[in-house]
Amino acid sequence: MKPTADVLVIGAGPAGINAAYALAQAGIDYRIIERAQTLAPTWSNLYPSLRLNTSRFFSHLPGRKFPLHWGMHPTARQYHQHLVAWTAEQQLPIEYGIEVHRVTPRRDGYWQVESSEGRHSYRAVIPATGVFDNPQLPQIEGLAGFGGELIHSRDFRQPRQARGKRVLVVGNGPSGTDIAVAAGPEAADGFVWLAIRSGVDSRPRYAYGLPRHLWMLLGERLPDQVCAWLQRYTDAIEYNQVDFGLWSASAQSGSAVGYRGPELLNALREGRVLPVRHPLRFDSRGATLADGTHLELDMVIMATGYQPVLHQYLDIDMQFSQSAVLPAAGCDWDVGPNGIRGWPLRDTSQHPNGRQVLGHPGLYLVGVFYKGRGAFYNMGVEARIAAEQLRAYLKRRHFPSAIPCAAAI
Repeated sequence: MKPTADVLVIGAGPAGINAAYALAQAGIDYRIIERAQTLAPTWSNLYPSLRLNTSRFFSHLPGRKFPLHWGMHPTARQYHQHLVAWTAEQQLPIEYGIEVHRVTPRRDGYWQVESSEGRHSYRAVIPATGVFDNPQLPQIEGLAGFGGELIHSRDFRQPRQARGKRVLVVGNGPSGTDIAVAAGPEAADGFVWLAIRSGVDSRPRYAYGLPRHLWMLLGERLPDQVCAWLQRYTDAIEYNQVDFGLWSASAQSGSAVGYRGPELLNALREGRVLPVRHPLRFDSRGATLADGTHLELDMVIMATGYQPVLHQYLDIDMQFSQSAVLPAAGCDWDVGPNGIRGWPLRDTSQHPNGRQVLGHPGLYLVGVFYKGRGAFYNMGVEARIAAEQLRAYLKRRHFPSAIPCAAAI
């Protein structure tokens, strides 16, 4: 029995469709599957006020720029419209409603994929399932006994979910901050509490009147040392947070994810968001904070991050970096960190941004690096490298002309 296709792409979000496009451009036989019944389900139902934190310059798909009236930072819903229109133009052969349960290597070089449609084998696999469907909740004493409503930020869809409720948002990265700002006016007494552990990194969205990506475009035309200086200089601009009851995190903590824009400070000024210390324990009625304060709560929103979805189905031994902090990238924006935040180490012996999972030929990652020019630009870069490496791999690797049927495996 021949494999269904040479390469299987798992997931039809931005990473998956970038991978499919790159494979098609490289002339590689592929199949792309998605467990939901819609394209890019993560982006199809997000709260209305959410905007991309990357600019229009680096966030669009190949050959199709955003309409000018979408502005510098399109909304999540506009971005989903962009994905749908581009995918229709490309006529990508996405198969919906197929859920992958297990992916494992075979001794003959194939990858065996067990899914809701059965068992198939492929010469290579690209897991492009991102992180959104693997939300993480912290281990906090008493959380299981909290009597109110507990949700992860992934499940926040509309500010009205907080209407009339006493709300604590845990986590002050971009998602937690956005949600606190959006939910504050709807919550009881017109505000929510925002729990902060290590501190806040709040900066202007437009340094000296220009978005960060424009400074990057300028820097690319300068010598490396000047570019690095320019990025440090423009990134150093911070808001005066102390006047708003906020405190800054040290760069060494690795836990402060920058929030760009004035929305948080405006909400603090207007009393719609109140910063508090992080919760140490929960009980049925609320939470006790690190400073001893007890809050009576109706709802807790955990904006506490994600882990890669591939851990749910990828049955291999993975290696990881020992570093928990994103390294400074300087002006080399296309090469991201390796083996951190739940992503397995990649083989970079042949390419500084190599996509093959270390020790596992035929397994390639797309949709890993979220910094630099931004996740959407990086997905295109990673997809092209994966396609180049896959073409070379399929050319040099000998596979049996036929594989055993599923019943005999």
